[in-house]
Amino acid sequence: MNKLGAEVSPYLLQHKNNPVHWEPWGFEALERAKKEDKPILVSIGYAACHWCHVMEHESFENEEVAAIMNEHFVNIKVDREERPDVDMVYMEALHQMGLNGGWPLNVFLLPDQKPFYGGTYFKKANWIQLLHSIHNAFVNNRAELAKSADGFAESLSENASFFAHSDLAETAAIIPAALTKIKSALDPVFGGINKAPKFPLPSLIQFLYSVPSSLSVELGLPILQKTWMEKMAQGGIYDAVGGGFSRYSVDSEWFCPHFEKMLYDNAQLLSAYTKAYKRERNPLYQEVIFDTISFLKRELLSPHGLYYSSLDADSEGQEGLFYTWSHAELAGLNNEELLKTYSISKNGNWEDGRNILFKSSPVLNAHFEKEMEVLRAARLTRIRPGTDTKEVLVWNAQLVAAFVEVYQVFGRKEDLQSAFDLLQAIETHLNKDNLWLHQAQYSREPIGAFLDDVAALVLAYIQVYLLTSDIVYKEKADKILQMICDDFAHPELALYQYRSKKADYLIAEKVEVMDSVMPSSNSMLCEAFLWMGILKNKADYTLQGRAMLSQIIERAMAHPAYFANWLRIYSEWMEHPKAMLKYAGNVDGLVGFDWCIDKEQLVFVPSDEIEAYLLCVGDYCFAPVATLQEVDKQLSELI
Repeated sequence: MNKLGAEVSPYLLQHKNNPVHWEPWGFEALERAKKEDKPILVSIGYAACHWCHVMEHESFENEEVAAIMNEHFVNIKVDREERPDVDMVYMEALHQMGLNGGWPLNVFLLPDQKPFYGGTYFKKANWIQLLHSIHNAFVNNRAELAKSADGFAESLSENASFFAHSDLAETAAIIPAALTKIKSALDPVFGGINKAPKFPLPSLIQFLYSVPSSLSVELGLPILQKTWMEKMAQGGIYDAVGGGFSRYSVDSEWFCPHFEKMLYDNAQLLSAYTKAYKRERNPLYQEVIFDTISFLKRELLSPHGLYYSSLDADSEGQEGLFYTWSHAELAGLNNEELLKTYSISKNGNWEDGRNILFKSSPVLNAHFEKEMEVLRAARLTRIRPGTDTKEVLVWNAQLVAAFVEVYQVFGRKEDLQSAFDLLQAIETHLNKDNLWLHQAQYSREPIGAFLDDVAALVLAYIQVYLLTSDIVYKEKADKILQMICDDFAHPELALYQYRSKKADYLIAEKVEVMDSVMPSSNSMLCEAFLWMGILKNKADYTLQGRAMLSQIIERAMAHPAYFANWLRIYSEWMEHPKAMLKYAGNVDGLVGFDWCIDKEQLVFVPSDEIEAYLLCVGDYCFAPVATLQEVDKQLSELI
C-alpha cells in the first residue's frame, strides 16, 4: 500500500494517492528491501518540479505501471529539498554512470542501497520497458549488477587525493585570469552564461560585483554586469506583475521562464541586486528589490514567521497559466504603450496564444502602475499554483542576511525589522532541544541540519552582529561554529562533510564544494571561519578558513564560474582584502567620517576587545590608535 499519507512534505503528499506502493525514505523501507531481496527504486523530485508532475501523471498514476513497480521493486519517494543528502549521493551516482542529471531523478539500487542504474524523466512506454529490463537483470544477472554497483558505490566516497593543496602564500594573482575566463563565457547581448537553459547564478553575480571597481573597469566588466542585471529584470524570468524571479529561463534571452519560484533564488537575488544597486544606483534594481520583498512577504511568508520553499510552475494542470495573459486581457487595459513595451502579440508570444510580459527596454514597471494593479487584481481571481510549505533553515538564513544588506543600502526600517523577526522565528521553530533542524516540520524523526543550513545561519548571525554590535549574536555564531567543528569535520580534509556524524546511514558521505545555483556549504563555512577569526580574534578559525581555500583554489581556477563564491571569498580576503576597522563604541561617527579611501573598501567591525580603533588589512594590523584622524592617516599609507 502507499505509505505517503502521513508525510508533511508537499511533494510526497502529491503522490499519496498514486497506485504505486510508495514509501518514504527510512529504515522500514530499506530493511524491507533486504528482507524481501528486492531492488529499490528511489524516485527523487520536489514540489515545484514540472517534469516530476508530468512523469507522475503519465506513469505513477497508471495502474499498469504501478502493478509492475509494486511486484518487482521497493518504491521509495524522496523530496530532494527535505533530504538533500540522499539526492546528493544518488545524483552523483548518476553522473558516475555517465548520465545527465536532473529531476525527477530515478535511481535503481540493490537491497544494500548501492546504485546500479538510473535516469531522469522517462516516457511511459520507455519506463515500462526499463522496469522489465531492470527486473530481468536483477533475476538473471545479479552478479554483474553487484559488481557494477560496488564500483559506483566506491566511486562515491570522497578521497583526499581529489583535492590538491595549494600554498596560498605562493599563489600568484588569480582573480584577473578567473574573471577573463568568466568574461569569455558571458552572453554580451543578454547577460548570464552564454547558453540555454539560463540560470541567474547569484553567486557569480556577487563575485563580479565584489571585485574592486578599478579591476572591473580594466577588464571591461561593468557593461556586461549591467546587461546581465537589466536583461534579467526585463525578462519573463522576472514577474513584472507580482515581483520575484522564476528558477531559470528555458531560452538564452531570459524570455520564457520555467515558472516555479524558489525562496533560495529570490533571497540570493535580493543580495545580488542590492550589491549591483550600490555600485550603479540603477532605479530598475531598486524596483526589483522592493517588489521581490513584497512578493516574498505576500506569497511565501508563513504564519510561523518563516518563509516557505517555493511556488509551483503549474496551476490547473498547465505550466505558467497563472503568470501569462491572453491578448484580450491585456488589450482591455487600453494602453498601446504597454502592449509595445511588454512585447504583446495578438496571437500570443508564447504557447496556446498566451503572452509572457517581456520588456523591450529597461522601463520601470511602476510606469504602468495603474495597469499593474488591474492585472494583480485579475490574478486574485485565478487558481494559484501550489505552495511548497516546507520551511528550510538555509534559505531562511540567507534571507536574513539579504534583509540586512537591503537595510544597509536603503535604510528602510521595515527591512531591518524583517531580519530580526525572521531570525527570531528561526530560533523558535528550527531548534529543538539544542538541535538545529533542517526544516520546521517533519513526519517522524527530526531532520537534523545539514552543513549548508548551519553555515548560512552562522553568516546570518555575523551580518546581524556587524550591524548591531550586540555580542549575543557573535556568541551564538561561535557556538554553532564549534558544533560544526565537532560534528561535520572530515577525517582527512580541511573541508567538511555535508551531513552530521550523528545522521542516519548512507552509502557515502559527500563534501559539497561547487557553487551552482546555491553557494556550496563549504564555501559558506569557509567565509564564516574567516569572519569569526576576526570577530573572536581566534587564529585557529582564520587558519581553518585559509586551509579550506588552499584545497579548492586550484579547482576554482580551472572552473571559475562554478566556484564563484570561493573566488569572491579569496578575492575579498586574500587578493583584494578590504581594510577592516575594529572599533569600540558607536558606529555612527565612522559612517559619516570623510575617509581618504573609497568606503566600499572599508569594513567596520565592532569589538569588545579594544579601547578605540584597530586597523587591519589582509594579514597585517597597524598599531591601535585613539582617534579617527589617526586611522585615516594609517589608511593614507595604503594608497
